[in-house]
Amino acid sequence: MPHIIYKGLELNQVKTIEARVVDALSQIIDCPVDHFTTEWTPTTFISRGVENQGGYPFVTINWFKRSETMQSEVAEVITDLIKAFGYEDVCVYFNEMSPSHYYENGTHF
Repeated sequence: MPHIIYKGLELNQVKTIEARVVDALSQIIDCPVDHFTTEWTPTTFISRGVENQGGYPFVTINWFKRSETMQSEVAEVITDLIKAFGYEDVCVYFNEMSPSHYYENGTHF
């Protein structure tokens, strides 16, 4: 935990930034790097019936509640790394999970 999910990027782009994102976020939120998971979900954007139109990178972070300051720092790191690929728009969304609703091997946090 945290779980980082990338959509709207090429797989090789995610591979390029994954370690830098995890290392930076580890420092910001004081969480060991081996607690992170990274997922890439292939995405096809469709606009007015045309594939691969109108999309942009979208990153979802599932985690336990952190401060707004930490969220802002995390969003800035991710946005800057993705914009370096030439994207104009990047969306970062935080999904706050409750420890009592999160189970690992049958036990909640």
